[in-house]
Amino acid sequence: VHNFRAKLQPYEETIRVWRVLEGYVDRGIIRHLGIVSVHSVDYIKQLHEEARIKPTIIQNRFHANRGYDVELRPLFRELGMANQLFWVLTGSAGGRVRHEVVKKIAEQNGVSPQNVLYAFTRAIGGSPLIGTKSLDHMREDVEALSKITLEGEDLVAVAETINKKLVVSV
Repeated sequence: VHNFRAKLQPYEETIRVWRVLEGYVDRGIIRHLGIVSVHSVDYIKQLHEEARIKPTIIQNRFHANRGYDVELRPLFRELGMANQLFWVLTGSAGGRVRHEVVKKIAEQNGVSPQNVLYAFTRAIGGSPLIGTKSLDHMREDVEALSKITLEGEDLVAVAETINKKLVVSV
């Protein structure tokens, strides 16, 4: 279920559509249900409580104007929801690819600064939705993610360039 332009649609509309989608899961047409652009703890909790087939994934943009979902990350884990992040490079965090800390970590690991941000999203419990249209870039990104795992001082250093509260919620 998608909330167009991140405008939260009335819950009653979401649950009405959700019930229809649950029928598709029952018939084996759809395997999993998820939601997009929901940044409200109460909304997510209510959907999880009332849905017969629980949401297994949430796609939210990785952006400062949504607080990078710092307050929501523990709930995603508690409810067993995979967290896919979009706008990792094009949103407000994307400018960090030019930050000296990010560039240094990239150089030390033999990856691009963009890959450091992708690795960061994985380290905080998310999965980056990589928006490239180039098969070569996609291969490079996937390969690079196998080379780098952010933890310890590097994880904290990158978090401090974006939002230091992100590592508190890991």
